[in-house]
Amino acid sequence: MAYTKVSIPKNGDGAGSPAPKSSDIIVIDVEDIETEPTRTVGDPKMTGNYTLKADAKALAIYGTPSTINLTEEYSGDPDARGVMQGVAFSHPGNSDEVKGFIEHFMNRGVVILVKECDGSAEGKMEAYGSKCNPLFLSVERTDTNEARNRVLTFKQEINGKFLPGTYTGELPELASASAASGSENEETA
Repeated sequence: MAYTKVSIPKNGDGAGSPAPKSSDIIVIDVEDIETEPTRTVGDPKMTGNYTLKADAKALAIYGTPSTINLTEEYSGDPDARGVMQGVAFSHPGNSDEVKGFIEHFMNRGVVILVKECDGSAEGKMEAYGSKCNPLFLSVERTDTNEARNRVLTFKQEINGKFLPGTYTGELPELASASAASGSENEETA
């Protein structure tokens, strides 16, 4: 559907207040995507589902809710302006699972789904990146007497014409949690 010009009034009290996000950040390896939803400029609603190749699964990684930062950076020369989408969050601890995730995805493009807890049962899901213009990972680690965590930042490398899309399709199947999850702080006697 092409863009239809409409006036945009204030959309309610508190419309600019922060919106809580689900702590489950859904990561989809673009190499696993068989088909992805479509959209047109001027309509953020995505049509269709993410379907993955046989035996492929997306994964959920925990992000400390208060640290989830969704970004749009606009730049470019006249007639070539675009936006770079980004998702950043803090992941606590130093588990082997997060270290393995970082090593695996260091040079792989991804699409990320983030759910806004908007008061509805399903929440509002936004999709960041695409198969042709994915997000790429950079990491900053802290291990001090005050904190032990990593800030994972996913960002597109090329400006695009689309803002993050509103995704209402089915979630792809997620990989199971590791049996070792949650045990990194246990000590043996």
